[in-house]
Amino acid sequence: MAQPPISVLIIARPGPLRESLRALMTTMPQISVVAEANDVSSASRMAPEPYPALVFVDSNPTEGQIRGTIGRIKARWPQAGLIFLANDVNQQQEARAAGADEVLLRGFPAVRLIAIIVKLLPQQGASGRCVAGQPAL
Repeated sequence: MAQPPISVLIIARPGPLRESLRALMTTMPQISVVAEANDVSSASRMAPEPYPALVFVDSNPTEGQIRGTIGRIKARWPQAGLIFLANDVNQQQEARAAGADEVLLRGFPAVRLIAIIVKLLPQQGASGRCVAGQPAL
């Protein structure tokens, strides 16, 4: 049975970070769809197919409170892994408290990001369903 496509959503303003994340995602063979949005409001109106397994969120001071941002994402895509990219330790702590699955501070090493992505991406389980954190059989 073929593995279902894995979708990733990147929520970040256009620029080097978003382009770098997209480039990294396209090198990972298990990821077949990469969607992008400028902000959480735009992302909430999207209906990426398939449902995103992973959502990256770049902190954006114009979005308001981190708790509200993460809450809206978790409400829209409750089973998606959420990686929040924080500008400082205060944002890092707030994002963790709000329920982000992983939080990275700016300047993180690429190898750390890849390890987090691999950990959060769902794998093909014995039942044929994607299950986060289970090895592919």
